[in-house]
Order: sequence, then structure tokens, then C-alpha cells
Amino acid sequence: MLRTISVWIKKILIYSLGLFILALGIALSVKSDLGVSPVSSVPLVLSKIAGLSLGTMTALVYIFNLVLQAIILRRDYKPVNLLQIAVTFLFGFFTDATLWLTSFLPVTDSYIIRFVYLAFGIVFVALGVFFYLNTSLMALPTDGTVQAIALKGRFKLHSVKIGYDCASAALALLLSLLVLGGIEGLGIGTVAAALGVGRLLGVFSGLLKARLQRFLSGETDADAAMSPEALCSIKQDAKAS
Repeated sequence: MLRTISVWIKKILIYSLGLFILALGIALSVKSDLGVSPVSSVPLVLSKIAGLSLGTMTALVYIFNLVLQAIILRRDYKPVNLLQIAVTFLFGFFTDATLWLTSFLPVTDSYIIRFVYLAFGIVFVALGVFFYLNTSLMALPTDGTVQAIALKGRFKLHSVKIGYDCASAALALLLSLLVLGGIEGLGIGTVAAALGVGRLLGVFSGLLKARLQRFLSGETDADAAMSPEALCSIKQDAKAS
């Protein structure tokens, strides 16, 4: 019982850490002014149009995705998905908090420094996604919408994800041109994020996934190193004695 509680506490902490790191990555991408990821582009453009903070607009866009999930899934919609509301507001808070933290970084016209911001932003986005996904807890509402479309349409998940990202970028571009009179939130950083986050996620998975899973499960390195055959032999010897 205590071990189960410990595992859940660890998962919640790692999940929250992942969301914070993800938000920090988005904030650094915004700071670079070279473009954010496709999913973040719509909240960013809408925040500029409405004059609201990015965290607030992110939460509103996520709530829209929650409604969209319910429409898509209908009878298959599970009440547990309502927990995404809590995740929505937590991530919105983290987004505004990390934007405040990065506001102390110097604003510069130097492309070298801006590319450094962007590079760290992409790394943090990938690392944050790695942490939050590997807890196997609640998906962010945008990811939940992708999963819902894939489930009901019987499409491949990665294909729906690509389509969702493309649609998000197209909508952000359209709104930006029509309302703001220029391109906001999209740029080389958007392309870099689309290409780089997935690859870095694979790198982090290869380097850290086994250790993270052992930490979450409470398994020690000695337990992980011991083969099932060795464990079986120990149990047999114990019975024999």
C-alpha cells in the first residue's frame, strides 16, 4: 500500500516537473522570437489578438480541445478525462510563470543569442514531453484531441498528430495575417521544433527511460540487473532451505 502511494506521488511530481520544463521550453521559444511549435502557435497568436496572457489563452484553447474531445468521442468519452481541466490550469500557470522567469533574459537582435534561446527551448520542450508522457498519467488536452481523432477515425496516431500540427500552424498563420497584419509566432523556430522535438524525445528515451521507470516503480538498480531466471533460482533455494 505504501509503495503504491509512493509510486503515485513520484508520478505526480515527475508529471508536474515535465509540464514545468515543457512550459519553460515554450517560454524560451517565445523569447527567441523565431517561432514556436505548431501547437503553441495558435494560443500565442490569439493572446496577441485578445490582449490576454499566453498562459490564459493556452488554458482557453485547451478547454476548447476538451469540448472537442467530448464531441468526437460522444459515448466513448470517459469522466476521468475531466481531470484534464486541472492539468489545463496548471499548465497555464506554468506558462505564465516561465514567461515571467525568462523576462529577465536580455532582449537582443543578435541571431546567435536568439538561436541559443531557441535551441534550449526545443531541448526543454522535448525533455518536458519525455517526463510527462512516461508517467502514463493524463494527456494534455491537445494530445487528447489527437488521440480521440485517431481512435474514432481508426487513423494512425502519428498521422493525426502531423495533421493536427499542420492545421494549427495554418490557423495561426491565417489569424496572424488577417488580424495582426503580419506573421506572428511562426518562423524557422516552428520548423526546427517540428523536426527537432521528436528526435530529441527519442534521444532522451534511449538515455533516461529505463532509469526513470525504475525510479517511478521504486525498483533498485540491483533489482533491474537481476534476471528473472536468477530471481526464480533464489526463490527455489529459499523454499529448499
